[in-house]
Amino acid sequence: MGAPDGSPGCSSRRLLVPLVSGHFLVAAALRAGALLVLLSRFHVLRRLLRGGVGPRVRFLGHAGEYPRARPNVIFRRVSLALQIVISGLAAGGVYGVVAIAYTLIYRLTGVVHFALGELIALAVFVTLLVAAGTGPVTQTSVGGGRFALALVIGLGVCVLAGTATYILAIKPYLDRGSTIGWVAVTVAIAFAIRAILGAAFERPSYVFPDPFPFRDVGRGGVITVAGASVQVRAFFVFALAIVLAAAATWILERTRTGRGLQAIASDQEGAHVVGIPVDRLVAGAFGAVGGLAAIAAIAAAPSAPFDVETGTLLGVKGLVAAVVVRFVSPWLAFAAGLALGLVEAAIASADVAGFQLGPEYREVLPIAVALIVVALQGRMRGPELE
Repeated sequence: MGAPDGSPGCSSRRLLVPLVSGHFLVAAALRAGALLVLLSRFHVLRRLLRGGVGPRVRFLGHAGEYPRARPNVIFRRVSLALQIVISGLAAGGVYGVVAIAYTLIYRLTGVVHFALGELIALAVFVTLLVAAGTGPVTQTSVGGGRFALALVIGLGVCVLAGTATYILAIKPYLDRGSTIGWVAVTVAIAFAIRAILGAAFERPSYVFPDPFPFRDVGRGGVITVAGASVQVRAFFVFALAIVLAAAATWILERTRTGRGLQAIASDQEGAHVVGIPVDRLVAGAFGAVGGLAAIAAIAAAPSAPFDVETGTLLGVKGLVAAVVVRFVSPWLAFAAGLALGLVEAAIASADVAGFQLGPEYREVLPIAVALIVVALQGRMRGPELE
């Protein structure tokens, strides 16, 4: 799979080609299927917003007119569409921030950080451990001061673990030009973190404490907007995700550290020559992006029960968004994350002509689309490298 302009040298990129080029014959057929899936999801939203139309029939004695939908039917559809959009943007905001982390790491080193989701889960569970321990907890059982301390410790552990992962595990293989090496070590780290968390937190899922009084707004933190029942937290999570994405972009474009990282992404050898501390900046970036993604995940954690697998799924969905836009830029990755959240919400809630896929498909279809896109990218860009 070819890397975007400005990514590291061709040697590691050529090593990535065999991972996807074996799917060349399958890719063309799967591309049409992927496009149909995405188009059908957007068609769902369009029909919901329009209220839907039926076939041309005689109605009240006038030939060729469409029957008017009842006002309550239109209202229900608009309410459902609004609920899909709000919940989808909240979830998509988290996916988008994770996608930004993948994109920055890839553009700096050419590495796909397969342990990023587990590092996010590590931050969430360390925060939970410091705040409330491993026993049963309610959203109201932790005070604001204790939660703030737990948050600082959880993010600190995540940042340190991310930095150590690069220095001790990934960099040695990058120096030797071993793609298989860094792939294997990141996957091994992911499994190790999952095993440790699974042993320490044995309950099927955990309620994450909520330091903000969103539960005091509306009915237990749920308000009605145009007939749609939505969590107040959804607005907070979406706004925070935009702030985090904007902060990451501002740091990259407006600070000395960010300009140094851009120089490394453009030409790592040239950055060495002009005296930029490449290893120190890249190691810091590995830790910082993990902490950035962990903030978004912790903000969304009180919305639903959290378990060890949740971090892995966040990592996979963020990777889906980053892969779809080929790791081109942070903002494109963020936009892809938002789109993924909307598609998931539509799959889980929307129906067309009485047919509904349901929540069980919201995890499967986006990942399937990502695999298709990876295969297609390898097919489209493979001849350029051969």
